[in-house]
Formats: sequence, structure tokens, C-alpha cells
Amino acid sequence: MELIADGNIIRSLNRSELRRKVLFYLLSIYPYRSYLSEISRAIKSDPSNVKGCLEGLGVRYTGEESLVGLGLVSVEQTKNGFRYFKVNQEYIEDVKSLKSMFNHKKVFAVEIG
Repeated sequence: MELIADGNIIRSLNRSELRRKVLFYLLSIYPYRSYLSEISRAIKSDPSNVKGCLEGLGVRYTGEESLVGLGLVSVEQTKNGFRYFKVNQEYIEDVKSLKSMFNHKKVFAVEIG
């Protein structure tokens, strides 16, 4: 599946500048991973909002529209319970294309049915 053609992904990233910041920060450190508080510090945002972008949190950030829910970011949990996030390796080129698209202009997706 080509992610840049997925209307749900475009809509989700259009709706949240914070989602874009989190995703593009993780892209900037790829292939390395990061944990929640480190991501929060790097993008200067509250950890609860970053958690919402990554995994969903109530109504504001639904699980389906979260970066993990969309498949853009994967989660690794260590034996001692730490959770690390990184761009999903399978979609790294698509995420680079998304970053390029968002750097140049506002992106709109229209579904014709």
C-alpha cells in the first residue's frame, strides 16, 4: 500500500501539526528509536499530547488516527516495561515523501466515491 495516497493518513496529518512534528522528529532520528518524554522534550510539547498523537488518547486523539494506529510508527516494549517509538521501517520512504509534501504546501485529500 502506498501511504501517501491514503486519505486517512493525509487527513490525520492535516488535522494535527503536533502529529506531523512527532512523525517528522522520529523520521529525523531514524533508524534510532525514542521514548515518550524524549520526544516531548525534542518537540517542546506536553507528554500527554505526544502520547495522544502516538497512540491515541480519548476524543481529541483517536486510536485510529494516531501514528501507531495508522501504521506510520511502531512501538517496541522492553522487558523492563519501557516503550520506544520509531518510524515503521516498512514505510520509511513514504514518510519521507509525506514530509516533503508537507514542507512545500498544505496537503488536501479528496475521496471520490
